[in-house]
Amino acid sequence: MLFRSVGIAQALVHDPDVLILDEPTDGLDPNQKHEMRTLIRRMGETKAIIFSTHILEEVDEACSRAIIIDRGRIVANGTPAELRARSERAGAVSLVLAGAGAEAVQGRLATLESAARSEVLHADERHLALRVYPRDAAVAGPLAGALAELAVRESWKIEEFRTEEGRLDEVFRSITLSDTAEHKAQRAAQTAEVPA
Repeated sequence: MLFRSVGIAQALVHDPDVLILDEPTDGLDPNQKHEMRTLIRRMGETKAIIFSTHILEEVDEACSRAIIIDRGRIVANGTPAELRARSERAGAVSLVLAGAGAEAVQGRLATLESAARSEVLHADERHLALRVYPRDAAVAGPLAGALAELAVRESWKIEEFRTEEGRLDEVFRSITLSDTAEHKAQRAAQTAEVPA
């Protein structure tokens, strides 16, 4: 932390309006990471701070805006919350039921207009864990309400019930992976075309 602190202190001596950092918490222990993120947030109140990171936890902890760049192109730009909303899990409801059968529960879930689909995460004779995906992640509230009403009508014993925010790593992979796979396929095709 000392080296990074000295580097940041040197950068701040001239009171720049913009500060650019590369992987500012790389190699730091959890306490040092917390201190660095706090410092970045505090400085961000009066300065523009741009930093690159591959640690998506950093984005949630220290950024007011995130830009995802894939092979030199901006492929996403928004607040961390806006990017998380692009996740397949955004607005999904995870629930654990006691003593319920997977087939019967999924049959009832299929009747919910606000649910796109459901998946069983775990099932045994005592517990059933599911994730139910909304038809529209932007309006996840109706799904949670409809699930709660259905659970009451069906007398399901709910042990856990939570609405998911979405995950930045999932968004990052979905945005960049298809391009990366396509790029690899093109490179493989080009390599195959080169005469030996």
